[in-house]
Amino acid sequence: MRRWGGFNESRVWVMLVALASCLVPLAACPSAALANHESSAQPPLWTPLDDVERMAMVEVPGGMVTVPAGKFLMGSDPQKDRAAGPQEFPQHPVYLDAFEIDRYEVSNVEYLRFVLATGMDWPQFWRAKPFPEKMALHPVINVSWQEADAYCRWAGKRLPTEAEWEKSARGEDGRMFPWGDEPAGWIKSNIAHPGSKRGAKYPPLANINRYDKGASPYGVYQMAGNVSEWVSDWFDPEYYRKGFNDNPKGPETGDLKVFRGGSWNEDPEVARSAGRNGGEPTRRSYLTGFRCAKSDVGKWPEASGERGDMTHPVPLASSR
Repeated sequence: MRRWGGFNESRVWVMLVALASCLVPLAACPSAALANHESSAQPPLWTPLDDVERMAMVEVPGGMVTVPAGKFLMGSDPQKDRAAGPQEFPQHPVYLDAFEIDRYEVSNVEYLRFVLATGMDWPQFWRAKPFPEKMALHPVINVSWQEADAYCRWAGKRLPTEAEWEKSARGEDGRMFPWGDEPAGWIKSNIAHPGSKRGAKYPPLANINRYDKGASPYGVYQMAGNVSEWVSDWFDPEYYRKGFNDNPKGPETGDLKVFRGGSWNEDPEVARSAGRNGGEPTRRSYLTGFRCAKSDVGKWPEASGERGDMTHPVPLASSR
């Protein structure tokens, strides 16, 4: 049954019927005069939502942006970008079909809805009730690649490929950051600038819709800093040298999964749009979150899974 501002529809309907039946002289409805209002058999008209349910109903900014089909420059030119590493060479043109990507990182509220629907474990930094109000719009962290993949499938999406993520972050022109080639500043990203707070008991994360001045050419937020983000590909430091330049999806197998974008606790060089890192699929970190993507219709079928499917949650290997 639905709830309206804390009212349970079924309870309200029962009480209205009961009141209507007693719109006669009191003698004709003696039970009303003898009603035991303390009886546990008579549920109250108003039942407050518990904190978990209330937090799951918090409004969250969302939506996806379309990245059009076409080529872009992937990887780094060491003559232009002195911070680039060999795993980013060579810079090369890559063609991608059109796709959609989340405008924002997946928030705690959105992940809570997934947890309630599937029975998945709560991330480590959540506490009872399940997290403070001020954390509601922070990106979810301490989520493994497996859990991120399961969330995207549940939401009817998938993790972006490494190439899709990079094009979404930097556009077509090979810029070093989403906003261009100039160094990151305080108003553009949540990166570990000099004097920033590191090693906090709870990370100094920013809401997912902050830093509009650092958005990518397509209007995607926080693809440099705040949290690094899982993508779908297996990590291969030599992959760019192998000539997969048409809708690349990464190696077929591997030991590590790619994450991109740097975090609140890393230097700006790590948050460059071409920067690449890898971690075990079971890795959980307070530096890493994710966002989801969708393919253009008819190009690449989405991963199976229905939003809110409580009967068949995606099985995961435990890292504990």
